[in-house]
Amino acid sequence: MELSNLMNLRLSLITAALLPLISTPLIANADDSDLERIVVTGDFQRESIQTLSASASLFSKDEINQRGASYLDEMLGSTANVNFTSGASRGRYIQIRGVGLRSQFVDPINPSVGLVIDGINYSGLGGSSLLFDIDQVEIYRGPQGTRFGADGMAGMIQMESAQATADPSLKLQVGMGTYNSREAGLAASTGLTDDTSARVSYFRRKSDGYVDNLYLNDETQQQDEQVARFKLNSQLTEHLNTELNLHYIDINNGYDAFTLDNSRNSVADEPGQDNQQSYAIGINNTYTGFDAFDVSLNLSAIDTELLYSFDEDWVCNDASEPQLCAAGLHPWGYSSTDVYTRDRDDQSANLQFNSKTGNWVAGVYYQNRDVDLEREYTWLASPFASTYETSNVAVYGQVATPIGPKTTLITGFRVEQYQGDYTDSNGFIEETDDVMVGGKIALEYQVIDRTMIYTSITRGYKAGGINSEALAKAKDEGLNLDADFFQQHTSFDPEYLWSGEFGVKGSSLDDKFTLRLAAFYMHRDNIQLKAWQVEGQQFTGYVDNASSGSNYGLEVEGSYQLTEDLFLTGSAGYLNTEIDDFVTQSGLNQDGREQAQSPKYQYAFSARYNFTNELYGMIGVEGKDDYYFSDSHNSKAPSSNLVNLSLGYEADMWAVRAWARNVFDEEVPTRGFEFGNDPLDGYATHTYVQLGEPRVAGITFTLEL
Repeated sequence: MELSNLMNLRLSLITAALLPLISTPLIANADDSDLERIVVTGDFQRESIQTLSASASLFSKDEINQRGASYLDEMLGSTANVNFTSGASRGRYIQIRGVGLRSQFVDPINPSVGLVIDGINYSGLGGSSLLFDIDQVEIYRGPQGTRFGADGMAGMIQMESAQATADPSLKLQVGMGTYNSREAGLAASTGLTDDTSARVSYFRRKSDGYVDNLYLNDETQQQDEQVARFKLNSQLTEHLNTELNLHYIDINNGYDAFTLDNSRNSVADEPGQDNQQSYAIGINNTYTGFDAFDVSLNLSAIDTELLYSFDEDWVCNDASEPQLCAAGLHPWGYSSTDVYTRDRDDQSANLQFNSKTGNWVAGVYYQNRDVDLEREYTWLASPFASTYETSNVAVYGQVATPIGPKTTLITGFRVEQYQGDYTDSNGFIEETDDVMVGGKIALEYQVIDRTMIYTSITRGYKAGGINSEALAKAKDEGLNLDADFFQQHTSFDPEYLWSGEFGVKGSSLDDKFTLRLAAFYMHRDNIQLKAWQVEGQQFTGYVDNASSGSNYGLEVEGSYQLTEDLFLTGSAGYLNTEIDDFVTQSGLNQDGREQAQSPKYQYAFSARYNFTNELYGMIGVEGKDDYYFSDSHNSKAPSSNLVNLSLGYEADMWAVRAWARNVFDEEVPTRGFEFGNDPLDGYATHTYVQLGEPRVAGITFTLEL
């Protein structure tokens, strides 16, 4: 991007942000305590989202309930410059500002967007994002190189479940909706002693899903998801507090998303599964007895079993059903399935020192991750097995230095060593060992009590890794794929991202108006891009490094209490991306093309009107531009514009809500690729897509005592 363009973006942003500030109510010198604080933890401390020197969004439990959402991907459409991909049954791969994963097959996952739930690192386990009894969801855009390291190059998502309270409380939620969906959840808190409180919650949801399998006469994209959480908070001594979090997640979903005609009618005879079973524990101990600083020690562990399988041919081979199974019965027809079973174990420890004044943080972090994979694939001579053990050790620190009465300089750094040891059943033994450095420099200027301007430079990174899918094919004599090529692409290097950001945040004296704006420019170096080697009906993926790329754009979020009964919210994002010097293995030159999963614009607006103190109605619209599915081909997802509705009655202790998403039943692809899979047309290459959520509606009842 030319310098003049960048300056124009900055000037436009400043002008737009300062316009509401010239009104008389905002110029008044207000007491900051009057501002309703939306508290986040993005900069190592709890602070208002309006004072955070970063672009961030937040979903409250009320917003989640009004939308009828039970899973994170059902909320993301209302967030600027955030996209998602349906890796299987759910949209569990997230992209922020055009950066993020799109899928996972054999390769060990290196997330670009981190996921933390109750202080436990679930990065790469997006299926864990169930929303029942979640108090708020925080989304941070841009590199989190100081705070989060290798898992947060593009951003981070943090979810916090409801706190354990000493006062007894009970929450009951039941709901039902289209596609035979039904759900039930129960949560309760109580004090166990004067110093100890506990909370327990359980939620289960089932649905037939959105695909009809005509051959099996069954719904084969079904959903069966449950989550249980236990939280214990104890003030052991005057200065020592301990919080224990226990999680259990059990997901048994079907996976039958692709068809030869890109419809929701499947004829696959061996539909797949998308399963996850996780046990997690997190213990956070905080000691406040020192004069100068507090000490926290966060320990966590996750044991996860994953099953991901699919019918690769998408057809049946039953001679008694020639109309349904014509493709499979063609002389060139084939039958193929692919099954991935993973056992993943994570352990982490974070020792952190926070100054009493809140002006500095220092810490040491350790994580070990061990992933065992077994793959059963029709075209492999025998099952493929691999083990990939990684460890991360990091030191980090951040200092906030006042350099004037209204100006603060923030400097942070993180140095992280990443090691990986890989072995597989083909006899490959590979090692990775990288030292990566990230950090943040930011200036915060408090214009008046309710308005701040910030500018920052941040550096994030993502670890390199092993192309285990390529290795799986490299020694298999039953395939025609180029083994020599894959032996030359056994690994890939780390990626680095530099980001410059300028933002303005403000609110009116009466809190009726809030505004957050950010302009950013990001430079990606050594970009990790997913590529594919395709020969006939055989294909395999691998990660390759392009030279560089650039991402720049704008983000705007705000709210306005227009009248006593009418409340407006909105967000908008603009994103421009580019790939530099990348040619795919097929010879496709992608130099200068937009990066995948990067719609040029996204928007969301909602209006809530209170008919009475209890009865309200809400309408929301959201949309995004078209975007490329992948960096390895040029097929696109079309632009989309969706309408959501809700009508609710909220009494003191209970509420009932009727809701609908995608009211006009737009077909929105959430994943797509190019492949020759139809024997009826000689396996000519077509674009095949997985369709996202159709029109869904339901009613939810909540009781809170």
